[in-house]
Amino acid sequence: MMKSFTIIVTAVIVLATPNSVVAQIFPPAVNYPVGLRPYNLVSADFDGDDDFDLATSSNGAFESDGIDSVCILMNNGYGTFAAPVKYSVGDAPSLAEADLDNDGDIDLAAADYYTHKIYILLNSGVGAFVVADSFASGGINAHKLCTPDLDGDNDFDLVVPNSGSNNLSIFFNNGDATFTAPVLYTTGTRPNTAISADLDLDGDSDLVVTNNGSSSVSVMLNNGNGTFAPRVDYAVRLFPQSPSLADYNGDGCLDLAVPNSWPSTPFVSVLMGNCNGTFNPRVDWPGCRPHTVASADYDLDGDIDMAVTNNECNSISIFLNDNTGTFAPHFTLAAGIGTQHIVTKDFDGDGDFDLAASNFDNDGTPGNTISVFMNLTVGVVEEAGVPREYQLEQNYPNPFNPATVIRYSLPVASYVTLKVHNILGQEVATLVTEEMKPGSYEATWNASGMARQAEGGLASGVYLYRLQAGGFSQTRKLVLLR
Repeated sequence: MMKSFTIIVTAVIVLATPNSVVAQIFPPAVNYPVGLRPYNLVSADFDGDDDFDLATSSNGAFESDGIDSVCILMNNGYGTFAAPVKYSVGDAPSLAEADLDNDGDIDLAAADYYTHKIYILLNSGVGAFVVADSFASGGINAHKLCTPDLDGDNDFDLVVPNSGSNNLSIFFNNGDATFTAPVLYTTGTRPNTAISADLDLDGDSDLVVTNNGSSSVSVMLNNGNGTFAPRVDYAVRLFPQSPSLADYNGDGCLDLAVPNSWPSTPFVSVLMGNCNGTFNPRVDWPGCRPHTVASADYDLDGDIDMAVTNNECNSISIFLNDNTGTFAPHFTLAAGIGTQHIVTKDFDGDGDFDLAASNFDNDGTPGNTISVFMNLTVGVVEEAGVPREYQLEQNYPNPFNPATVIRYSLPVASYVTLKVHNILGQEVATLVTEEMKPGSYEATWNASGMARQAEGGLASGVYLYRLQAGGFSQTRKLVLLR
């Protein structure tokens, strides 16, 4: 008796390159219910088990209803997710992730649109959260925030666009997840999203802000101490949303991709960077009310592609890069209703970039799921010595005495700092502070002879090491045994 098998494939792209044939496959999405109208989406290892989890907010009503929740979906270790754990937070929060209290785990900050507040959710270390604080955002309609280290003091600050008051609030972290009063900067009309990276390669974090009402993006260059030069605005299309920074043309400079979601101008505008914080005029690529861009090397051919959510078409478009920053061909993945935000991580640990997208609302019809797509790209011959993503590995040996090795990887040229702190956040060693080319590196930390504990050397215990490179930052724990 002959058995029959059915194989379902949503998208298959076969690309010939000089050295390899790449077959790229995205099977249909697995959809996870999280409640009505999940809005923005972030991903990090919240429970410390070395895989990427998800966090979103379930907005419920399209307008303010006084009720909202933050939903945490834990990765089971192979790219499937547990049912969400929900925390009551605000009315319409947007999320950003970082280790806000410097204890070695990933916390959350939520900017709430209708209450005009910031909520701080601290992680217990195993992915359980407590709403530790809330405070006024410094404006009206706090929106999609980011968490860079703006003043170079090795903790994560808050950058919050206030859409209803046309300003940007910057809160400096005191090192313990408490924050200073906001410093305000004027933006364009209806600022929507703030993102951060080192745009001018001077070793500090600069800012990019999209302005819904003025069809522009504002670039704000850091003076090196958390203050900013006057903003420079670049014209894009109508209603710019959540952008992405990546080196699309391989010249070592960060470029900018901006989705524009107005129905009459549904384009992704790409502005090539010049390594000095300035950008060239845009080139537009078509979408379907595009909302968010996530950049990664999806076909593993050595350049950075784009995944773009299409809110009106309930889908995701994959724009494949031809190695020069020109995007063709592209294909589309069916998602849920009103696809809104997207993140890319290696959720199943197989070495390629997967996707997760929130399905919010399409013209009043609510979505209620997170769509997860596993990338099954195979047959790639990777360019020797060029990593696909930023990575900070666990030190080895661990525990150690007196020396240990820390390995890290850079996909693009970056200004790199690698530092060691004690559990109180005090710096005890600086291992790397320099501009570095793409590649894989290692640094050795020898704790012998470190002048601490009344000159008797460092005490046994837990220490934290942090890698910062461009807009990437990650902290891990190590254990010194005397």
